[in-house]
This record gives sequence, structure tokens and C-alpha cells, in this order.
Amino acid sequence: MPQLQMDAEEYSAMHVSIRAYGDTGWGLVRGNSAARFHVINDNPTIYPVTAPLALSPRLTDTMSRSSPRLQVLEPSPLATPEASTPVEASPQPAGFSEGIHQITNCLAKTQQISSYIFTGFLGIHWFTTGVLPLVSSTEVADNSLLLSRVLYQNEIIEPCLVLGSLGAHVLSGVALRAIRRAKRYKNHGQVIWLKDLNLLQVSGYLLMPVVAAHVGITRVLPFLKDGGSESIGIGFLGHGFVRLRYLSWLIYPTLVTIGAFHVSQGWARWWSYPKRWKSWMACLIAAVSGVWLGSVIRISRIGRAVGHLGRHYDELYNVILNFGWVV
Repeated sequence: MPQLQMDAEEYSAMHVSIRAYGDTGWGLVRGNSAARFHVINDNPTIYPVTAPLALSPRLTDTMSRSSPRLQVLEPSPLATPEASTPVEASPQPAGFSEGIHQITNCLAKTQQISSYIFTGFLGIHWFTTGVLPLVSSTEVADNSLLLSRVLYQNEIIEPCLVLGSLGAHVLSGVALRAIRRAKRYKNHGQVIWLKDLNLLQVSGYLLMPVVAAHVGITRVLPFLKDGGSESIGIGFLGHGFVRLRYLSWLIYPTLVTIGAFHVSQGWARWWSYPKRWKSWMACLIAAVSGVWLGSVIRISRIGRAVGHLGRHYDELYNVILNFGWVV
């Protein structure tokens, strides 16, 4: 790259820079820094040099011979990104932003409080369907399950505290994510729904179809056929492992393992447990899911129910088998 040298007498306190024009031309503008003129042939980048404000005739003549398109410019302040005026986004109304903020806070509180309520139900359900089938007979587990339903299966408690808390938790979580994705799209022009999910959120979305299938089989289907689920117990699940073998093995191990992880990690997030408790949380998840998995294995070995109860269970499961995609 050709260069123009300057003598010491041609330096002064004033600094100039060279800006490229087109492919070969270049000009002199005021700026800061190094000690030479550079003839630039491609990039229109400013390359700083040191030179006097009043150019000597010898320097001007040398520069003119070096490039016929050279322009000697008057010193002027160099525009830099820091000095340029920032582009301001159009301001939003204060009331609109405040309303979105209040809605987001309300949804976050709803998601948190509903998880506390549903955890109470899960504790009872884990004891009657996880611990008791593992340590006692099927009859004892069935009787305990029927007794526990008095606490949460009635016209008020179940729709409000069980199904209501579960629905509020899921819907508030989906709404929160939709609002945050919409805000990100407005600010950055990006639509991302699943790419930035963490493990807690992934486990929650995976649980949705599994929980829906479990509720549909054990609550909705008996309610539509019998008007209630008084005849549904541990034996009904064991019968299902015979009639719906693959579907049952897909639903229940997934439900207990991912469910234990989601609940434990959710509580850790709400209460901001320190990272040093990570091993304890892993032990808790392993214990809860291990007990429930052990019960699932034992229930799967109960086999088909017999007599009138067995025929009734067949009628219920035949409704699902009539869809043709369940083996």
C-alpha cells in the first residue's frame, strides 16, 4: 500500500484523518491519531494520521501527484458513532405499559399460588396411590383411596381446588409466555416459542398431554358413563395395564417421573433455593418418583379384574379402544 511520509516540520498539534472516496480517491479530514497518510483502495474506512492544519506547499504537491482525485478538506469534527444522535423508538403510552406490567404480575402470582394449592392435593394422592400400594395390599390401598376422595372429590372442592388450581397454573403459565414472546417480537422482531425453554418449562409442557390423558381415563370417562368414579380404584389401573398395555406404560411412568421433577424444581424456583441444595433436590426427586414408580410396577402386576367389576372395566376401556389408535 503506498504511503506518504511527512517531515517533522510538517507535524503540529492539529490532527487529520484520511477518508477513502470510491476505489482510488481519498481526502483529508480532521480527526485523531497515527502518523501517516494511507492511500486506501477499497474500504471507505477512516484511517487516522497526524498532519498540520496548514499544509505546506511541498506536502500538497506530493499528495496531488500521488492521487489525482485527492481533496484537501478543511478540518472539521469527525462524526463518530458515539457522537451521532441515537434513534429513539416511538414511546408507548404510560397507561398501556403499566397495564401490561400489572397483568404480568397478576399471572405470575396466579401461577405461584395455584401450584401451592395443587401440591396439597398431590401430597394426598402420592400417599394413597404411591406409598400404600407399595407397602400394603390392593384392598387396603383401594379403601384408603376411596376415603381420601372425601377430602377433595365433591361439587365444590374438586372444581375449585383441584381442577381449578391445575387449570389456573397451566393457563397462567401459557399466557405469561405468550405476553413475553409478544413483547420480544415487538422489541426485536423475533418470534421464539420453544427455542429458549428451560427444563422446568419443558417438563411442564410434557406433562400437559399426560395429565390430560390420566384425568380423561380416571375421571372424565367414568363420569360420562356412570355419573361418577366411585368404582375407580387401584384395580381399575391394574386392569388398564392389561387392556391398554402400551398406553398405560407410556402415561404412568412419564407422569410420576416428570411430575416429581416439575413439582420439586418449581418449589425450588418459588423459594429461591440456593444451588448448594441441588443434590438434596435431586435426592427428593429420586425418592418421590422412585416410590411412585415402584407402585406403578406393582399395580401393573395386579392383572385383569374378574366378575361384574371386570366386565364394567372392559366397557370403560372399550370406549378408548374404539378410537382404533390405542393398542
